Amino acid sequence: MMMADLLQPGSIDRTLPVPLYSQLKEALLALIQSHALEVGDAIPSEQELGRRFRVSRITVRRAIDELAREGHLVTRQGKGTFVAWPKIERPMNRLKSFSTATAEEGYRPGSRLLALRHEKASSDVATALEVEKGQWIWMVERLRLVDDEPLGVSEVYLNLPSESYLTPAELERERSLWSILEKKGIVLVRAAETIQAVSAEARHAELLQIEVGTPLLLIEGTVYTDTAIPIEYHRMFNRGDRYKYSVHLTR
Repeated sequence: MMMADLLQPGSIDRTLPVPLYSQLKEALLALIQSHALEVGDAIPSEQELGRRFRVSRITVRRAIDELAREGHLVTRQGKGTFVAWPKIERPMNRLKSFSTATAEEGYRPGSRLLALRHEKASSDVATALEVEKGQWIWMVERLRLVDDEPLGVSEVYLNLPSESYLTPAELERERSLWSILEKKGIVLVRAAETIQAVSAEARHAELLQIEVGTPLLLIEGTVYTDTAIPIEYHRMFNRGDRYKYSVHLTR
């Protein structure tokens, strides 16, 4: 079916008290939710939508902006507006590894090792891990994949016991770093985390196959053992167009 056949001017009813932009938004959303428009499909230009529905470009732009803000559409500079992949919703009510959470959400987790090194703790890492600045720690950086798509970059700093160490082989063999730690007798039971929006710098943009300046969600936190020892400090840079986090509160 041609795109023009999908767009029904009758979707706009000027006799209703509902704003025109909201009616247009719902008409486009219905096409997306019914899979008449699939992920990756380009929607018509603002000019074409305005002509088809006999509304102003301001009306069209507001409808598109709201759909983009809600994650249904994505605009690529100089290329157009496309149906976006649905966002992965990640609840923050339980402590789970990336691999476990991704698998439970129905996706295939994966990772690519970017760096593994033994280094001296910087001041911010030392503070988070409650060690002296300059103490030797482990640093693991990985590209996190969901169904083979790069969705995040993970930086993990570990204050491991002196007899424990990490190898590239075990990190390539085992997707979950926490599973590796558990095999070494280190059990993680709680974490304190913050989430904030940041802009993608050049290196993260290249790894995640996005444009520089694209919004990312930075999840920063410290993970503790069952004896309240801070073992892990992490920074995870996840694509803001593919993730949303939910928190369930009670009173």
